[in-house]
Amino acid sequence: MGQSYLIELRVRKSAERRQWKARFRSMGEVVRYACRLEAGRLLCDDHRMQHDITVRRMAFDFPEGLDPDFTPGSPERSYNFIGLSLLLPYLEPYLIRTMKEAKSHLMDSDLVVDLENFCAQEGQHYRQHIRFNRSLRLNGYPGLEELEEELEADYQRFSRTRSIRFNLAYAEGFEALTTAFALFVLENPDELPEDTSANELFRWHIVEELEHRTVAFDVYENVCGGYFYRLAVGMFAQWHFLRFVGRVARYMLQSSPETLEKYGGRDGLKKRRRADAANVLKILPKVLRTYLPWYTPHDIVMTEQMHEAAFQQSERAIRTSRFQEK
Repeated sequence: MGQSYLIELRVRKSAERRQWKARFRSMGEVVRYACRLEAGRLLCDDHRMQHDITVRRMAFDFPEGLDPDFTPGSPERSYNFIGLSLLLPYLEPYLIRTMKEAKSHLMDSDLVVDLENFCAQEGQHYRQHIRFNRSLRLNGYPGLEELEEELEADYQRFSRTRSIRFNLAYAEGFEALTTAFALFVLENPDELPEDTSANELFRWHIVEELEHRTVAFDVYENVCGGYFYRLAVGMFAQWHFLRFVGRVARYMLQSSPETLEKYGGRDGLKKRRRADAANVLKILPKVLRTYLPWYTPHDIVMTEQMHEAAFQQSERAIRTSRFQEK
């Protein structure tokens, strides 16, 4: 990427910001206040989440031959979590490649440190998900391999052929959605898998998603920026990886007719889909907030619950390291 191209993008970004501020100044105050009410908290600069990004090296105990139906009563939820876990060993290395490419364009030394910690956390994430995926009893689902190969080809192609701007906007689209999901799960902890090992894995992961949720946004804004481009590519990114998760879940459900019958057949499926639709309505305002021109993940308050969740994961990592030293 040429220096003149970056300068042009930054000039365009500044003009775009001035335009949006003038157009939405009065309406923006109303919408921002509505978003604060939706979150059940006041989002003010004095209480912004601190940028503590802790790299924890975990050692989860994943039992061999874990039943893919690890959320009794809701196989679709289990399969969606499996789809997400299968996604991450391909998506997160792509995010790391993208951030490392962007590093040379950054002028902010603090942001460079955040970027390095972001990559270190993501590296831990996908390695743990590889271990979890290997523990699952997935021999009866041969079609998953083809879906994974297609996904890996997509991310390799993005890294080779797409601009740094596209890849950074994709990264922020993923981080914005996972942040919204993390906030939803903290408010609805029963939505996590019931299996202990899967629960612990995803609980640790969402804590660290909250810790580094500003990094992709800040790097995108610092290197290139642009609201409309971020919105368009971010929405494509969300469609792209959610499509993979959905394809995995549908394939596994179709390949397990006995599991469907176990939980009430088609009638049971319809009831569970209605419950899932209610959850979508709960998380939707959090996602839509990320589409607003004035959205910034810096406006998410670090609540006592989040502090406590982060502390618990740090304690677990310390216990793990002490055990390994012995």
